[in-house]
Amino acid sequence: MFKRKKFKYSDLKPGDRIRKLVEEYVEPELSAIGFKLLKSELTFKRKVGNFTQEIYFAKNQRNFGNTVVSFWTILSVKSNFYVKWHEKTYGFKPMNEFIDSWYDNHIKTWNSQYWNGGQYDLTKFDNVKLMNDLTKNVLNIGIPLLNEASDWETAADYQVRNQKFGFISKIFDFYVLADKKEKAIEALQIAEDFFKNLEDVPEERFEEIKVKKDYLQQWL
Repeated sequence: MFKRKKFKYSDLKPGDRIRKLVEEYVEPELSAIGFKLLKSELTFKRKVGNFTQEIYFAKNQRNFGNTVVSFWTILSVKSNFYVKWHEKTYGFKPMNEFIDSWYDNHIKTWNSQYWNGGQYDLTKFDNVKLMNDLTKNVLNIGIPLLNEASDWETAADYQVRNQKFGFISKIFDFYVLADKKEKAIEALQIAEDFFKNLEDVPEERFEEIKVKKDYLQQWL
């Protein structure tokens, strides 16, 4: 027998509708583990030691009525501590405060049958099933990923494992902060070898490695 899809709060504007559903389905689960939902934007935050974990719900700018009501999530870990440490250590601030960040549809294990072009669209799927699926992904996939990036060593390990060598400066710094000298040395060498085998690598990558090697001599 055909089951009718359940659409909720379809009388609200897209932005209000998305927030209402997030408040109903996601917030109870996240608030139970220490996250707070901001009033100013659709973002959950919680502090974990020297790190701030964020889950941001980005809304499609083309949302309109009940034609398109779509959104996606961006998960991030930031650290003001790292910014201050970097400035004190090197004499200048890092590029940004991010430890790592992910779009949900770039996370391989975050597969969802309720995506429409890589976004959750409330006009295409049963809203209850969609929100339950989203909440499950946030808790079972998103939170462990945020926790992994909320530790200096495991954050660097993840970036090395996934060959995110564009972050080599941060990878090195994270190992320094974790007091892992051998891993710091190895990461620099792996990144340098990686870039040497590529064409048209920005010179700044090798300059970054040189700066870190110079610091390494002071540290050892």
